[in-house]
Amino acid sequence: MSATRLPEPVDLRARRFALLVVAGLLAAAGVAYELSLLLLGTVTVGATERANAVVLGAAMAGMGAGAAFGGRLAGRPVRAFVGVEVALAILGAAAAPGLYWLWASLDTFWGPLLVVAFAIGACIGAEMPLLAALNDQLARQRAASVVAKLTAADYLGAFLGAIAFAFAVRPVLGLVGATMAIAAVNLLLAAAVPIVMGVPLRQGALVVPGALVLAGMVVAAPSVVDDGRQALYRDPILAVDDRGRSDIVVTERRHRDGRRDTRLFLDGDLQLSSVDSYRYHEALVHPAIAAAPDRDLDVLVLGGGDCAAVTEALRHDTVASVTLVELDPRVTDAVGDVEGFDELSAGCDDARTEVITADAFEWIRRTDRSFDVLVTDFPDPDTAALGRLYSVELFVAARSVLASDGSLSVQCGSPWFAQAAYWTCAATLEEAGWSSTPYLADVPSFGTWGFHLAVPDGPAPLVAATEPPGARYWDRSVAAGSMVLPLDLLVERDQEPTTVLEPRIVDAHQRAWFDY
Repeated sequence: MSATRLPEPVDLRARRFALLVVAGLLAAAGVAYELSLLLLGTVTVGATERANAVVLGAAMAGMGAGAAFGGRLAGRPVRAFVGVEVALAILGAAAAPGLYWLWASLDTFWGPLLVVAFAIGACIGAEMPLLAALNDQLARQRAASVVAKLTAADYLGAFLGAIAFAFAVRPVLGLVGATMAIAAVNLLLAAAVPIVMGVPLRQGALVVPGALVLAGMVVAAPSVVDDGRQALYRDPILAVDDRGRSDIVVTERRHRDGRRDTRLFLDGDLQLSSVDSYRYHEALVHPAIAAAPDRDLDVLVLGGGDCAAVTEALRHDTVASVTLVELDPRVTDAVGDVEGFDELSAGCDDARTEVITADAFEWIRRTDRSFDVLVTDFPDPDTAALGRLYSVELFVAARSVLASDGSLSVQCGSPWFAQAAYWTCAATLEEAGWSSTPYLADVPSFGTWGFHLAVPDGPAPLVAATEPPGARYWDRSVAAGSMVLPLDLLVERDQEPTTVLEPRIVDAHQRAWFDY
């Protein structure tokens, strides 16, 4: 006869369940730390998928080493667990502000990042064998049953942690605040385990100095980040918003002649200058409107959340409406809140303007609306997410929303610093069925800047020699000269188109700007 298995005491079942809850919360914290490191790489140096792969690889290698080390600590699992969690809390909380300061102030990043990723991974890796040892202290179970339950809690916790970090914790608290909050969770779990295990609380004594260190970091982190951030910018910082998709910074300086130069940066890249960005936006918008049919025009602007392209379009009496599709409403809010951008951003307050918060790539593929003029004003394609906004897929979708006699203008970056990327734009438009003409503008804050004017049917359009209303830079002579490209900007003209699956423009852009 088989032995009858007696039911476990209620207290024992509750303790084991509590350990599973701890395992899930640990997994949530661990995946949040890893996501924070990847995000930090993106907002600082514009990390590529290769760089992200290396960071993840370092973290996974650390987890393997930590798992082996955790097994050696299993003889005293409560004290070892508390020590690992305190170390992880301090490492995790210090990572974002510390690495940001090293990058901004000392121009060093990848070496420290990989070391931190390995160390955090080692702490995370040590958790599972220690949890298994804690479970064994409560009562022996079959190894398969223990592994199954702990693994299930780990995977579920990681899923919930990733969702919470991306959609709630980081958007509300910002990157640094989020990692501080996660570190507090690690300390709370370290304090809870002695209670769950029914051992003296002194075995969790390390939590107290850990909490004091974390409190000190919470106080010091804003100053560390602010000092590092200011080191990146020539001018004093007026405003910062790092809680959303992009790190938004506004700076300002006074020239000797009294002019005020207010600048908007997204993830460290200059997007707008109150002194000379009108040159960029006049060159971007007016040629497309001049090439459009002679009727009341409906204009679509993709990107361009600073509203400056909208403002330029509305200078034309023929423009009946402007629809702006912008992913991050904080960009629009940022320029609206800064006095120096009043004139540039006035278009978004016009009754003819509709602002839609959406992913432009997805929106243009799904809308059934039609427009006469399309302007794309996206950030430069230095990541895969931005690269798709310059892809064949997007420009094929653009054909379906533009009238057959409509026109398109595209900003394609610097043909001097990123020549291959600039001509990849042209190859992509051609692959998508557009006829396009390259042209240039001189914008002191940016340098020589490149655009493409395109139509869905017929021969490549000319940049019309016009006198746009209210223009300070773009006139007949500038328009005529804009199509003259010097020989040294034609060297890399033969390029392949970029697609979502083959983001060649991203690779070209990253290669070009590597040394700058």
